Amino acid sequence: MIVPRLRSATRALELASVLILLCFVRPACAHVGSPNVFYVGDAGPYHLFVTVMVPQVIPGIAEVEVRTSSNQVREVSTVVTRLSGAGSRYAPVPDLAHRSPVDPHLFTSSVWLMEYGSLRILLKVSGSGGNAELSVPVASFARQSLPMPRWLGALLLAMTAGLAVGAISIVGAAARDSRLPPGATADERSRHRGRVAKAVTAVLVAGFFYLAFAWWDADALRHARLTRLFKAPPVAVTLEEDSRLKLTATDPVWVKYRLMDKLLPDHGHLMHLFLIRTPAFDRFWHLHPVRTEDGDFEVNLPPLDAGHYQVFADVVDESGFPWTLVGTIDLPQIKGAALSPDDSGGSFAPRAENGSGSATDVLRDGMRVVWQHEPLEKNIPLNLRFSVEDADGSPVRDMEPYMGMAAHLEIVRSDLSVFAHIHPSGSAPMAAVMLANGETGASSAPSLHGMSMPNDSTMTMPAKVEPELSMPYGFPKSGVYRIFVQFKRGNRIETAVFDTQVH
Repeated sequence: MIVPRLRSATRALELASVLILLCFVRPACAHVGSPNVFYVGDAGPYHLFVTVMVPQVIPGIAEVEVRTSSNQVREVSTVVTRLSGAGSRYAPVPDLAHRSPVDPHLFTSSVWLMEYGSLRILLKVSGSGGNAELSVPVASFARQSLPMPRWLGALLLAMTAGLAVGAISIVGAAARDSRLPPGATADERSRHRGRVAKAVTAVLVAGFFYLAFAWWDADALRHARLTRLFKAPPVAVTLEEDSRLKLTATDPVWVKYRLMDKLLPDHGHLMHLFLIRTPAFDRFWHLHPVRTEDGDFEVNLPPLDAGHYQVFADVVDESGFPWTLVGTIDLPQIKGAALSPDDSGGSFAPRAENGSGSATDVLRDGMRVVWQHEPLEKNIPLNLRFSVEDADGSPVRDMEPYMGMAAHLEIVRSDLSVFAHIHPSGSAPMAAVMLANGETGASSAPSLHGMSMPNDSTMTMPAKVEPELSMPYGFPKSGVYRIFVQFKRGNRIETAVFDTQVH
């Protein structure tokens, strides 16, 4: 008699367990507003536009899109490895990307990001030009902790309570009936034994519940701390001696582990500092502070108008992970000093409130920068294309690399919730790109602004800059944006400004 009861109870427990697992499974909901990766580069003879839609939680699934520019590519496969170190040398078997039946130039793949930190998507490409590889750096971190839906919490609690009641009943019945002969009725002694067993089991179940909830809370707290760690860290910005700006990382983790001492140069500088006067965005400066012995950064300000400034400071840590430190400062009128060779910025018209700016910005001597674009929509990967023309409309022919790139482009949303600093190669910092491609800066090849570039590098580092500029990006949110386009011509850094509305 007891055997059939135990079998029934076992089947009930198995069914309940399956139901619980199914309740935990939920469709992957792509969260937008995250810094997805947009990258343009060459895998051997194949020119690729790679988009990595990073998941909002880790572990999570990243969606990879690879667009080719020709019919040469026959097959693309993708795999995730660490950005550098031993973990980058032992890649697992790659997954074959799916070729779109509608657009034969488009390949898509889904890959798991299983850990936080600096990772890379390794693309293996084969086609009529042979086999080739391309590495794309990916900063892997959770954007937030997903809340559990109330209905799911209630369902899980009810099912768990049912399991607990079932377990207590099973143990009680087993203790009461296990010693009885078949068909016998339980006497008072047997029922007492069953009640004692139920009471002991109830205490054990209560203890189990207590430990389970404690583990759940501790794990949730640990995850929340980890998620906060990857938020934009704060930076204290102070004005010293009338015109010197000092930046100090104030996040406890950054202070404890002296992360400011463990940065990689990116485009020849440890820090790229951007000052934007708010709310009009009518003053913009791109400066390059230097690190002091105590781990702070300092820079001498140029002549600068008074106002409230938003501060974004881009750095890349030793693992190749990009960070943007965020702060604010109210500045008086600054007489300032002359700009260093790579510093740039100036005064601009106030930002258009509705984003209805002109597609042409006229600079000094009548030089024009024309932005060629269709109506913009969020979450659509695209190339932001600009052309630089002389006053007579002819393309300029004397552009130069600016810190090793054809151009630098800064994108700022009107509410400051989005800030991006991108280049013709995309949104990944060049320091991370070099690590992803196995470069350590130790090459004997000629260096460019402090960055060693091997002869066989696939990175975009032009010796000659064409007047047609193209930078891959995807706006993460709808809203009003201001875009600063910076390039170099005639040994002078120019900045063009555009306002736009993203739908």
